[in-house]
Amino acid sequence: MLSGMRTGLPLVAAGLLALGCGSSSREEPSGTGGAAGAAGASGQLDPSSWDCTALASPPARKTKVPPSCATDRACKERLVCGHRSAGGELGVLAPENTLSAVRAAVAVGADFIETDPRPTKDGVLVNLHDPELDRTTNGTGNAADLTVAEIQAFAIDSTEHAGDYGCDRVPTLEEVLSLAKGRIHVLLDANKTNRVDLLVKAVHDTDTLDWAIFDTDDTAKIQEALALEPKLHTMIRVSDAAEIDTELALFSGHPPVIVEIHDGADPKALAPKLHAAGHRAFMNVFGVDLAAKFSNDPAAYAPVFENGVDIAQTDRPELVAKFLGR
Repeated sequence: MLSGMRTGLPLVAAGLLALGCGSSSREEPSGTGGAAGAAGASGQLDPSSWDCTALASPPARKTKVPPSCATDRACKERLVCGHRSAGGELGVLAPENTLSAVRAAVAVGADFIETDPRPTKDGVLVNLHDPELDRTTNGTGNAADLTVAEIQAFAIDSTEHAGDYGCDRVPTLEEVLSLAKGRIHVLLDANKTNRVDLLVKAVHDTDTLDWAIFDTDDTAKIQEALALEPKLHTMIRVSDAAEIDTELALFSGHPPVIVEIHDGADPKALAPKLHAAGHRAFMNVFGVDLAAKFSNDPAAYAPVFENGVDIAQTDRPELVAKFLGR
């Protein structure tokens, strides 16, 4: 759904039925559009807190949740992850997967950002969701056929976002990790590349072992990554009870710090099993994001956590953060 987003939303139908129909255009956060709207959704913020005007002074970590909670399986805090940093196709804060989006996620109080590393022609990992540049930049072509210099010559398409994004280009993974360090934890989605060595190297080169979490549904990639760096934080994905048992047993010597419930699985069925095993349940909430598009109501996310989810991955981190009282 939504151009390759991971699924996992039993709450979709309920959310849409509850909120009914509305405008099909992209909406700004609650209140009026533009900077004022962002301030309405984020409490005290407007785009200048994260866009290119914030280059010289990136926002400090806002959430009061200790950074250690992100990688502590025993932490009971409810947490929020910004999909594609601060939102994919339903996001309203900043262009997806940009450094401005990283700053936006920090500014609204998110605990994690998700990334989409994929290799360029010259073997550099860039943070780009689609194989092609066409949707998110003014360029065209496949990232795999272009050098990082050629890719970063293209401007980011920011027409749907309030703020100044003239400084943004498709960032390298190292640029993302360097900016995130000390501010927000980074999920390294390894599904778009087989270059596990480059993912681990990026973590080493940026000294972000404490701030990065290797994330994939491919257990062989996790094993390869741990062979390169045994202290690497990891995240697994499960869709049924049998998979929970199999994967937790496989990684019993180095337990994952997060477990994602995916492929449409019901969190009410699987979250109790994960909790009993001492793990936290992570889930995509894009269906609720779609419903919230029409209401901008943080309360739309209440059922997510009531159903046992501990960490919500969302295109609307500002709304989930607001629901969590940040």
